[in-house]
Amino acid sequence: MMTRKERFLTAAQAKQPDRVPMFDFLFQEPMYEALIGHRPGAYNTKDGVALALALDHDGLWVPFGGYNGFQPNYIAENVYIDEWGTTYQHNESAWPIDAPVDYPIKGREDLRRWVSPDPTLPGRSASLDEFHTLETDNLALCPGITGPFTTTWLLMGYERICFALYDDPSLLTEIFRLSNEYNKEAARLAVAAGADAIWIGDDLGDSRSGFMKASHFRTYYLPYLVELTDYVDSLGVPVLLHCCGHFKTYLPELAQTKISAIHPLQRTANMDLRWVKENYGSRFGIVGNIDSSRTLPFGTPEDVIAEAKEAIEIAAPGGGYILASDHSLHDGIPIENILALRQAGRDYGWNFYRQ
Repeated sequence: MMTRKERFLTAAQAKQPDRVPMFDFLFQEPMYEALIGHRPGAYNTKDGVALALALDHDGLWVPFGGYNGFQPNYIAENVYIDEWGTTYQHNESAWPIDAPVDYPIKGREDLRRWVSPDPTLPGRSASLDEFHTLETDNLALCPGITGPFTTTWLLMGYERICFALYDDPSLLTEIFRLSNEYNKEAARLAVAAGADAIWIGDDLGDSRSGFMKASHFRTYYLPYLVELTDYVDSLGVPVLLHCCGHFKTYLPELAQTKISAIHPLQRTANMDLRWVKENYGSRFGIVGNIDSSRTLPFGTPEDVIAEAKEAIEIAAPGGGYILASDHSLHDGIPIENILALRQAGRDYGWNFYRQ
């Protein structure tokens, strides 16, 4: 029998584990209260471990964090500026990640003045260090860093990225480069702190198409993703890509990178699980595809179980599938549906390879 870590990493590398692993981003406070007895306030490792085990998960996402003593600069009661210079508005419904409302880089002059945070400051890996002090039942520790597109979006906003692709693409590639400088060092420190895999968060599409046309994707963005994934792979851990939206058109290029697994195959973005399994199931581990926009928040427990069973039957043959939502377990999803997803994993995933 595999440990949780072995099971998660085996499936994430498109191989067959002893049973279908389970995982999710744990982004709902009422779920914590219902299953471990309290709300965490801020996302933290101790409560994340407790909830992951309560849900019978095999891996846990932990962010590469802030530094000791950092306090955001509040410019209004619920509005603050983080260490990157991005302005956020706190909204309880967005827990644990607030939405940006303003961006520090509006042009080249802003970039010349902008100073990148230092990934080596004390405390960055505190949440990872804490993981090793807890009873984790061999959960896979999977810290998260940001990819070059996401960093640029958080520094410029999407609209300015669109203009820059035509007016000043070298502005984008300079930020891609700076993003990689930070996140390569973050990945190195995370692996030194015991990471078993690294999540790269880089949403590349909306519900209908990729954000960039193919020529822009290949010319401007892809070289920096390759640089980052090559580096993480050289550290000896699997590279896991979290990419919301529609990105089917990018899969041929993504398949040439060192990415081991792709997540979350968003159903409302037409990321067809059967098509991806048939065309890329031997190349990527597949994580997700249980509809977090419709079935999980608005369906019945029976609907959730049926969808999870279908996903397992499609994607688990031969290995390489991890049962998860197609984004996260977030606000608005009833607890009974979260428990139904766990039960489906137990009923259909535990004995799938023994049939």
